[in-house]
Amino acid sequence: MNHFKVLRNLSFGRPILTIYDVTKLCNQRCPMCNIWKTRSESLDLTAIEEQAKQLSAFGMGYVYLQGGEPTLRKDLIAIVDIFIKYGIKPTVLSNGILVKKELAEELAARPCNLMLSVDSLIPERFAHMRGRDSLQKVLDNVAVLRNIPHRSNWSVTTTVSAISELDDVLNIRQWALDNGFMHAIRPYVFVKGVAGAEVAELAADRQKVLNIFEHYIEIAKKENYLAYLVYREHIRYLKGESMPMCDAYCRSLLMKENGALAPCIEFPDEQAGLSGFAERYKELKPQLAACNRDTPCFYNDAREIGVLWRHKLEIALHLPVILLQLKRYGNFF
Repeated sequence: MNHFKVLRNLSFGRPILTIYDVTKLCNQRCPMCNIWKTRSESLDLTAIEEQAKQLSAFGMGYVYLQGGEPTLRKDLIAIVDIFIKYGIKPTVLSNGILVKKELAEELAARPCNLMLSVDSLIPERFAHMRGRDSLQKVLDNVAVLRNIPHRSNWSVTTTVSAISELDDVLNIRQWALDNGFMHAIRPYVFVKGVAGAEVAELAADRQKVLNIFEHYIEIAKKENYLAYLVYREHIRYLKGESMPMCDAYCRSLLMKENGALAPCIEFPDEQAGLSGFAERYKELKPQLAACNRDTPCFYNDAREIGVLWRHKLEIALHLPVILLQLKRYGNFF
């Protein structure tokens, strides 16, 4: 990775992260997601390489390979290798159903993060949240993955909603740690429903979600300081406080499955090219600012870079501790 280009982009308010929908096909039917309901017109490897080359030249340092479910693509490892070739570190975001030993070993041999999404260890609740009764498949896969040494960060993320229970979330955390994964939580987000569908029962009790985050931030303060900084912002969001400008287009952008670039997941039809970036960002900023003010969200890509960048002095002061934690959990960067 060209760290100089990444630092330059951060300093001048240019994106360093691409969220790439490698496919919109999915093998789950989560009620909180609208993505699997849409058509998928995926790029071939030649087109992906051309995009990766341009993203690298722009200074992009990271890419989230998501979907849909990215492991449905048989050429996923080839896609990972393309981005690595151009100095862009990938993170594969998966539901874990198809992350078998062979695929995991391929990912583990590369500078590639792996993020599995698991919202409950209670079978009935998992099936309710994911639309499919596939928990045992995920558990069986992870039991095998625990014995695979890996070079980068492997994590389990949990979406915390009004039907989540603290004991269940803590059990997921312990299960993740026991199997060599970091654990992180995220609040349920729906906003306009472009990607996250509004489900009344999941959004009903924000205070309950807030209570889980307030418990979790105390753990993170001792064990994962970068997560602690992000959880502080999660709590602000859950309390309905005014949020700083999000990362849309200034820190991250969306690459749709057909290769088109957009400022974020909530504005998939707005063009957001790399050439003439400054002018286009100036045009889009009022619209993005209004969205941030009126319907703020907290998608994984929407705020985390900005949170860490705004707290870079605090990070510097805690750097020895953070470096030890990165060694423990695997270096995300």
